[in-house]
Amino acid sequence: MQKQFKEFRSKPAVTWFTLILLFVLFASFEAFITSCASRSSPSGGEKDTLAPQLDTSFPANQTIYFKSPSIRLKFEEYIDLKSPQQQIRISPLLPEDLEIIGKGKEVLIKGLDSLKENTTYIISFGSALADFTEGNVNKDFKYVFSTGSYIDSLELKGRLNDAYTGEAEKDMLVVLYATDRKSTRDSLLYKVRPEYYAFSNELGEFKMTNMRSGKYLLAAFADKESDFKLNANAVKMAFWTDTIDLQPDSVYAYQLFSYNPTPKFRYINASHSALGEITFNFSAPMDTAFKVEVLDAPQDSGFFKFGAERDTLYYRFRLRRDSLNFKLNYDTLFSDSVISIRLREYDEPKLKISAPIKEFRKNDTVFIYSNLVITKWNIDSTAFYTPKDTLQRLPLRDSVREKRWFYAPPHQSGFSLMLNKGAAEYSASNRLKDSLWFSFELKSGEDLGTLAFNVSADSALPYILQILKEDDSPYRLIPFADSTTVVFKNELPQKFKAFLIRDLNADGKWTTGNFLEGKQPEIRIPYTEELEIRANWELDLDWRYRSESINNP
Repeated sequence: MQKQFKEFRSKPAVTWFTLILLFVLFASFEAFITSCASRSSPSGGEKDTLAPQLDTSFPANQTIYFKSPSIRLKFEEYIDLKSPQQQIRISPLLPEDLEIIGKGKEVLIKGLDSLKENTTYIISFGSALADFTEGNVNKDFKYVFSTGSYIDSLELKGRLNDAYTGEAEKDMLVVLYATDRKSTRDSLLYKVRPEYYAFSNELGEFKMTNMRSGKYLLAAFADKESDFKLNANAVKMAFWTDTIDLQPDSVYAYQLFSYNPTPKFRYINASHSALGEITFNFSAPMDTAFKVEVLDAPQDSGFFKFGAERDTLYYRFRLRRDSLNFKLNYDTLFSDSVISIRLREYDEPKLKISAPIKEFRKNDTVFIYSNLVITKWNIDSTAFYTPKDTLQRLPLRDSVREKRWFYAPPHQSGFSLMLNKGAAEYSASNRLKDSLWFSFELKSGEDLGTLAFNVSADSALPYILQILKEDDSPYRLIPFADSTTVVFKNELPQKFKAFLIRDLNADGKWTTGNFLEGKQPEIRIPYTEELEIRANWELDLDWRYRSESINNP
């Protein structure tokens, strides 16, 4: 009996240990399950790189005789809809935007109450459809259906580039309008939503699918208001000149060139922008009939100066006033208007002089620059050194740029310029504070190089050869037909950029487009090879350009 009793007492101890062990195992299993349910990727496993794929849909994708007021899409995994109202679009467009609801693995699309009969519709998801865990985006997903007996299958694709820079245009809206609408061609882009549309990608490429046959107007523009309409202001755009006739069994590929339209001239504003300077801003190069006059200042107290593009006018003055009044007028065409510019307090900047280019040739002009308009040079504080002499020789004022001064050629040798304190002054209290020393080196013979650049193109078209320096400053602009040769003789070593412009209107300059007049922008073609002048080298380069069928599919 005693033995049996001992055995009986030992059994509860074993059972208690078992319960503890089971509890630990259960807790570990629960923690494991919880970690598996986490949004993060399991350690050691391969990262999910697959975008969400459609599992089922109601009605089914590619449905014909479509009559449902809504669409329910179910995907194989949990999804994250990113900016659905901006990214998910239907084509052809409806009068009202779609209502889109995303939850879990499903997307519900409502707002299909105004579908046209016998029409194929495409719902494009753009970059909205991403998986929940890794954010992989399905950029190619589309849901297609037809209210008629078949799915339209015509496709149109193309590429969009800037006419002047040649760079690919991304995120521009490319649109097709049916030309049988009552609206005129002029008002379509501004007042009507397009039948079909696409957005250009990073390479400027675009593609429209499932279109019906017919005649269309093709255009593209920056949709700044996200309303699928061209803004009345001068926004960047492109268009195809002729009507496009889409028919079955044909391939349609188009190259579009974008441009910034020339805005109508108007006065924008004026302000006291810097010490002694009032800036007048205009929407376009200043109309020759438009005038700006100062009313309450002596004529010799200031002067007007245009900016490089003539869409900015500067009034430079030396007056101490609280304000200045100006009259803006169009002669007798419009009533005059008077504006008052309140003058701000500006600290007078320190007068500075620089000479960025220190190498020159015998017949080059040597320039020096100031940050303020120098009103007086003091010859006693200026020394001009040559290898043989020391002279008191002042620079000459540039009639085009009032802050630029120069020493005119010819030059017999290099020279140095010593500007002592007070050598130049902007005002009686603002003189050159520190002494400056500039050395200019004359280059000749083996220091220089020669390059003959031979350019030939189609003789049927007028061209312009545009040559820029490496910093994009202009060097030469040469109109020609058939061929031309530019000789860079005894030049300082440097690099250039070359472009051909198709001068369609033969005006000797690049011209932008005009949609209302049906005029395409002139195309600017870059020379892609190296154009460099090297010391003690004579090079001969050929550029044979043959135009492609750019304005034909």
